[in-house]
Amino acid sequence: MKKISFLLLLIMLVPSLLSLAAVSPKWVDQIIYFVMIDRFANGDTTNDDFGLGEYGNDNAHYNGGDLAGLIEKLDYIKGLGATAIWITPPIANQWWNPWVNYGGYHGYWARNFKKVEEHFGNLQLYKKFVEEAHKRGLLVIQDIVTNHVGDYFKFVDGEFLLNNKSTPTSAPEQSPFFFNNYPEDKAKDIYHWTPDISDFSDPDQRLNYQMSGLDDLNTENSVVIEALKDSYNFWIKGVGVDGFRIDTVIYVPHEFWKEFLLGGNGIYETAKSIGKDNFITFGEAWVRSDPFDDSGEQVIKSYFNDGMNAMLDFPLNIEIRRVFKEGKATANLRYRLEKREEYDHPERLVTFVDNHDMERFLKGAGLASLKQALAFLFTLPGIPTIYYGTEQGFSETRAAMFKEGYASGGIDHYNTNFELYKFIKELADLRKAYPVFRNGRVTVLKDNPNGPGIFAFKIEDSEATAFVMFNTADERRIITNLDTGLEPGTVIEPIYAYSILKKKYTVGEAGKLNIIMNPRSFYVAVVTDERKSYKTSTLEIYPELEDGQKINGNILLKGRAVNATSLKIIFDGRIDSSVTIDVTNGQWSYNWDISKFDPGTHTIVFKVYGKKRTDYMYSKDYRVVIDIPEVTLIKKEDPEGDDKGPYGKYSYPTDITFKNQMDLLGITLKQVGGSLVVSMKIKDLTTSWSPQNGFDHVTFQIYVDDPSKKGARALPYQNAEMPEGSDWDYFIFANGWSIVAYSSEGSGPQSFGKPISPTPKVKTNNMTSEVTLIISGELFGRPDSYSGFKFYITTWDFDGIEAKYRDLYPEPKAYHFGGGMKSDPYIMDDVFFVIQ
Repeated sequence: MKKISFLLLLIMLVPSLLSLAAVSPKWVDQIIYFVMIDRFANGDTTNDDFGLGEYGNDNAHYNGGDLAGLIEKLDYIKGLGATAIWITPPIANQWWNPWVNYGGYHGYWARNFKKVEEHFGNLQLYKKFVEEAHKRGLLVIQDIVTNHVGDYFKFVDGEFLLNNKSTPTSAPEQSPFFFNNYPEDKAKDIYHWTPDISDFSDPDQRLNYQMSGLDDLNTENSVVIEALKDSYNFWIKGVGVDGFRIDTVIYVPHEFWKEFLLGGNGIYETAKSIGKDNFITFGEAWVRSDPFDDSGEQVIKSYFNDGMNAMLDFPLNIEIRRVFKEGKATANLRYRLEKREEYDHPERLVTFVDNHDMERFLKGAGLASLKQALAFLFTLPGIPTIYYGTEQGFSETRAAMFKEGYASGGIDHYNTNFELYKFIKELADLRKAYPVFRNGRVTVLKDNPNGPGIFAFKIEDSEATAFVMFNTADERRIITNLDTGLEPGTVIEPIYAYSILKKKYTVGEAGKLNIIMNPRSFYVAVVTDERKSYKTSTLEIYPELEDGQKINGNILLKGRAVNATSLKIIFDGRIDSSVTIDVTNGQWSYNWDISKFDPGTHTIVFKVYGKKRTDYMYSKDYRVVIDIPEVTLIKKEDPEGDDKGPYGKYSYPTDITFKNQMDLLGITLKQVGGSLVVSMKIKDLTTSWSPQNGFDHVTFQIYVDDPSKKGARALPYQNAEMPEGSDWDYFIFANGWSIVAYSSEGSGPQSFGKPISPTPKVKTNNMTSEVTLIISGELFGRPDSYSGFKFYITTWDFDGIEAKYRDLYPEPKAYHFGGGMKSDPYIMDDVFFVIQ
């Protein structure tokens, strides 16, 4: 009888315990799954199409995803290891905007902040979704917008226009936001009556102008502030959401956030009134930090001061993509992590590799690169976030998970046996099992200053110490002299390993560790109490080389070695391309030809052998700086004003941010050691959308023909071919947010080819309107000579949200070109040249 009573009590308590877990969670322990409602699951086909032209299976229309579908797939999300769901705004939206030929399926074009979007369901269904999520121990984060509503009005050359053909309404439905007519409603001050933003770097435009035509709310007006408080408190009290992700925070004044979050009847006060003491708010401040610069971090810190208790970590996201996707120097990541440690609470940063506004990581990267990026995310303090579809290998930003939707390939994508789904689940389990990855402090131990290669860090808390090591290169690299800070003989034990043997390692003399890492591998280990004997050696080496030495020409490396018979010289950890030389009477020398090396900092390590191959030791790491004069190979001018396509009839999109960015005026090609430096001068260099690479509204397609290879003729997705007598072996795709490279292997009219790295570094010069790419010789296999190489450079523009080239129509549209058909070449201007 006592047992039965206890069981009944337990059954009665379970709902309360689940509810309590949903009230005051520890957010640093959570793993977020981010869902775009319209593209995730269609559980109710009766609300797909309301007959106003808003429904379809392309990327511009509602596809059919809804709250009923989300409820059906909650177990799929939980099975991945997620503990929280972040959903795009579920509120009533503008369905179709004829001014831009696009729909509000995404949720960020508000029509009514207090009503559930009809395509998604209704209030009762939203409540049910939250209840069902909570029953499974899943928290719910609602995406919210305070900066703007939909696109219902605009100013063109000072003339006010209403969007009368907008559906389902031509104005918001909710007070006071429906006061949007000018000049009748001007005095109510609900909106900023301003034109569109033309320069996002201008703080006045950013705070007061219309972002992409979306009607900018006057968030300094107390009426607007109170209406927004009321609107979003409604979802806390009425539905029970556990947090808000807040859109476009840098477009709203800081004073607003303090009042909205911390003021009377504000978000936190309302949340606490129903027991949600740890209600999370994390803002979207899409800001960049250039390599070895922390300006983005400083912006993010300012929003913590406004009351937000978490923030999306865009600077880290950009660096993750640079290092793991583009093959940039891993030293960039060292700087980013060291700056991150300066936050009071780096564990409150929301981390991610993909989101709904950028091209997918797998667009231009391989599976191994994505796995490394995800492993990095899950072994680092912060709140890791998985964007829906990443676990199914999606490469389209907003593809549908269900077979009837956009870019689904006609199949459903809920395969729990898919490789990435199982991989992410393993990472989630790892993170849950080892609190050090959630709460530890990070110390970077090893990096490569000149390109892809080794990156290693130590993470420790009061309970444990772990080591995380990566090789981002496509060849084996060796980690030498890893300073563990441990006693010699300490054993570290692997808890996860990818593409590398899962074996224990014993720390050697002076607490150092040496490990050979396979291509694109990573290794995660924890310190154990186990102790073993460790290797010692009587070998010694004394190279005539100084740490930090500057080298500007071929050099004789030489020195002494004690008790040695031979040695290997390892450049930049490239164990398989090391040089072996004999040691004679304790002396050694090697003529180093630096012509194939890129300029910059390089690492040299000497592996010294005794009489037996098992008797060896490594020297310390020597860093040297190669400084090689540049040689101009090509200087070519191109006529101004020929940016009109191959037939001379193309026109630019009509949005005001488009100028003549695609008009090539000249090309300069230089060689610096093994690197090529190509500078492209354009008519207008703009940064209207604050692109991380320093230029926007132009994509450079650089096709390179190696005369010793047979390549491809078709230009991927451009409806064109290489000039007569040439093909391409390497393709560099460069825009303001992404620089990726491909080989011609597997390429075709509808395929970019095989992703390769390292991708070029980029510099811009606003004074001369030049975009410069520094291309490592490693990308081309370090040829002996560039003589005979052919270059074909074209310009067009790429839509990062659509993850495709902007389309071409007979008449131009806001974000599409005019003067042709979709089947015509997607080339605005071009230049062809041959290196002699």
